[in-house]
Amino acid sequence: FPSTQRKSKMGNLNCKDQSSASAVAVKQPPNTNEKPPNRKKKNLSSASPIPASTKPSAPEVVVVAADKDAIEESTTIPSSIEGDDFAIPIKLYSPPSNTPKIRAAIFFIHGGIFSHGDRDSHPTIAHSLTKLGLAVITASFRNGDVAPHRTNITNRDLKDVIDYAKDRWKDVPFGLVGSSSGGFFALTLSQTLGPSVISFCIPICPVANPSKRASYLRSSISGTAASDGYANFHDATKSANILEKQLSFWVDDKSMAEAGQLLETRKSDVPTLLIVGSCDKNVPLAVTADVQSWATRTIVVGGRGHELCDEVVEGGGYHCYLADIDRFVEYCLSSLNSENGQ
Repeated sequence: FPSTQRKSKMGNLNCKDQSSASAVAVKQPPNTNEKPPNRKKKNLSSASPIPASTKPSAPEVVVVAADKDAIEESTTIPSSIEGDDFAIPIKLYSPPSNTPKIRAAIFFIHGGIFSHGDRDSHPTIAHSLTKLGLAVITASFRNGDVAPHRTNITNRDLKDVIDYAKDRWKDVPFGLVGSSSGGFFALTLSQTLGPSVISFCIPICPVANPSKRASYLRSSISGTAASDGYANFHDATKSANILEKQLSFWVDDKSMAEAGQLLETRKSDVPTLLIVGSCDKNVPLAVTADVQSWATRTIVVGGRGHELCDEVVEGGGYHCYLADIDRFVEYCLSSLNSENGQ
């Protein structure tokens, strides 16, 4: 790929007519004065107690299943937070045994409006990545009102999974792939941890700026989305539901604005492939505009929406972005080999 960055055009891509939406009230989760835990001491004493429902009743036994596409293992790993007995459920997808070599390992971070989803979310994406010779790990990390942004528990869970994956696959490059809200986490982790930890990042329809997404949703709720410049948008009820779930994690506008500012410019030189749909009603192109300006490459799939980050379209047509991921990973691996004199 060329070293110059390619920015997508923010055209008025109208896929189909949308009806005006009437305003509805959005109930926001209560804000508290709770402070995040001390990262150095890894202590949860200043965070909300973790509900018992998030704690497994017993250690999980590894379950291995194999099919023609991948070998799957389900297990748990411990949280590194002091005093926290939560075990993070994970699933590992390894390429079939006849695969000559694992090219790289990937943590696929699921989406779910910052509030739900688990290690079994978006299985066609995980399986499709193994077809490219990639080992994949997924996880049921805590988020939403169980672990709001201010507690930092979500980041701690994600970093525990990264540490586990890099230890398991020591000899291959490691990258992040994220879907929707998981794409936000993939972007922020890659930009904060840097190329010494993350070799590449592939966000798919990411909520790259939670504040801009909230602004879009409020336009849809108030019935002004069309006049505010959005070509494709949800109705008021759908938008209110998404906003309520997003706020269960972020709680307030200040937190969302600060999160969006982190990705306005490139902070570290991690190769990034941004994949978005031109008609995405969940994440309009305006939400990813900042990342488009600095991503290594941006692919806008015409006529497609948020379904791009839910499953991979089979058949290899232009809606299927696997070939783009394959080329991008090869580009990143070749660059790493050149840097290492191989």
